[in-house]
Amino acid sequence: MATKEELQRRLQRILRWFLPVTIIMLISTVLSLVGVDSEPWFWTRSILFGIAAVVFCVQVIRFSLWQRDEYWREKGRDPKHPDRFPSRGTAD
Repeated sequence: MATKEELQRRLQRILRWFLPVTIIMLISTVLSLVGVDSEPWFWTRSILFGIAAVVFCVQVIRFSLWQRDEYWREKGRDPKHPDRFPSRGTAD
C-alpha cells in the first residue's frame, strides 16, 4: 500500500519539473508583451517548451503507472499481470 509520504514525494517530483516550465512561460509572456520577438528568441523558446513538455508528460505518465501498480498491489495481485489470480494462500 502506498504511503502518504510516497505520494507526496512523487507529486513533489512532478512539481519540481513543472516549476521551470512555469517560470519559462512567465518570462516568455513578459518578453512578448515588451516586444522582444526576435528569431533566436523564438527558436530558443520553442526548444525549451518542447523539452519541458516531453519531460512533464513522462513524469505524469510514470506517476499514473505507479498509481495503477499500487492499486493492483492493494488488491493482492501482480501489477504486471492483474488478470491472473493470486496464489491459493492469499485472500482476494
